[in-house]
Amino acid sequence: MLFYHAAMKIRTPALLLALAAALPAAAQDTPWYAAIALGESRTGSELVANRESTITVATDLQTDFDSRDLAFKATLGYQFFPWLAVEVDYMDLGKHRTVTDFMGGNPPYPARITLDRSITGFGADAVFFAPVAPQWKVYGRVGAFHSKLKARQKLEGNVIFTNGDSSERERSASQSETVLRYGLGTQFELSDCSGLRLEWQRQEDIGKAFQVGGSGTTGEAATDAVLVGFYYRF
Repeated sequence: MLFYHAAMKIRTPALLLALAAALPAAAQDTPWYAAIALGESRTGSELVANRESTITVATDLQTDFDSRDLAFKATLGYQFFPWLAVEVDYMDLGKHRTVTDFMGGNPPYPARITLDRSITGFGADAVFFAPVAPQWKVYGRVGAFHSKLKARQKLEGNVIFTNGDSSERERSASQSETVLRYGLGTQFELSDCSGLRLEWQRQEDIGKAFQVGGSGTTGEAATDAVLVGFYYRF
């Protein structure tokens, strides 16, 4: 029995070391991987043009646009070939705001419209890889993003909502839709099973454009994201 226990004490560390050594090789062979990324989102200035175009009987329009916020993405991928993978993800593109000041009404008095929007959603892309060096690849992606946009407008001063009650000072709306998504990136392999990513991607025309007399509008614009991430094969 003493010999048996001594043998087990010797063999157990050896088995653990062998298992640890085998994990990267197993991860290298699997087509599945997961990734997480953080970065910055930026909504296009066309949102400002869309907002201002529907403000009637107004002069001296000036808009302060807070277009950037933190972005986050969690991804699950499957590598079909060295040059092709399919990825699905959840993405939070953060919040952005426009504050438009102007002289409104007749006679004109100071007025303000504040718009707050937040965007989250799920995406699916085909990702195409090309090697640059033994541990370095570049890639492009194209796919779709199913967005969930929440928007809130607040009025101050001499301005009212079109077709609304003059006492209505706030209005909220939401929009769910599927839009085109595409992007470019680069990937550096730290080991056989892990690596780093840097990428840019664009989600086209998220939202419902403001229109004079329109209802349920949220404003429409593209939102970009620049992300730094880590991936791991499992």
